[in-house]
Amino acid sequence: MSETSLEKKEYSAASIRVLKGLETPSERRKRIATLFPNLHKSKVDTLSHFKLSKELELFSKSYNVFELQVRQLRKAIKEWGVLLEKNPFILLNQLQHDLIIGGLIGDANARKRWGLTHFRCSHSAKQKDYLVWKYNKFRDFVGSDISVKQRKNREKEYSFATLSRPIFNYYHNLFYENGRKKITREILELLNPMSLAIWICDDGNYGTKQDYIILCTNSFTHEEHLLMKQYFKEKWGLDPTIGFRDNKYYYLRFKKEDTLKLVSIIQNFVPVKQMMYKIGERND
Repeated sequence: MSETSLEKKEYSAASIRVLKGLETPSERRKRIATLFPNLHKSKVDTLSHFKLSKELELFSKSYNVFELQVRQLRKAIKEWGVLLEKNPFILLNQLQHDLIIGGLIGDANARKRWGLTHFRCSHSAKQKDYLVWKYNKFRDFVGSDISVKQRKNREKEYSFATLSRPIFNYYHNLFYENGRKKITREILELLNPMSLAIWICDDGNYGTKQDYIILCTNSFTHEEHLLMKQYFKEKWGLDPTIGFRDNKYYYLRFKKEDTLKLVSIIQNFVPVKQMMYKIGERND
């Protein structure tokens, strides 16, 4: 993935290294020392915890890094992490939040290690434009360039992961319990037309012969499907059927008239032309 394939925005060579997660610890310390001239080296080392320039900028607006002692600065960084876990909008905008909510109900995942979480997305070559669109929306949070690998069926898979940061702990705490992704009414209430469109683009399948949408919600329990069915009826006036296949997988199917209504809700929010087939439209 070259820089020219990203959104048209001017970045310096050093900024690109930061965005791609290529910045070394010494380069990070040098960048921080430039941002905060005359800051003591021990404080620069402490602030090198921040891999995201945006996060460091916001932190420095809340805490005076020049006045705090190193011990106080470390305590402030911990407090900052707790704050981010509770309020993702400190760093994320609404679209990024919607993308994560719809994505985690769909194909994306949030993995937590050593107390920090990263958000990860992957898609096939058929959905490459969709993956690049997602990548661009998280450009300031990614830890590397888009990864490409060969699947067992010889198809290419494109993926990216954000850096592991406290802000993504909010979503891990919301979606995961004992290592398993779950669905709750609290999560469903966070959906809006944008995040619903992401969910359909991730998990939806349009049946062209009968003109209906199926949501391949295979990883969720029957009880969770009952919850989703109730949510769609109460929130959107839709009444999907709960299907069962292969003696182990549940899914949601929307009848033709409900599919038309669902399409009308999300069609202006499908992010790239490549994904219009998910709502029954040709994308050629």
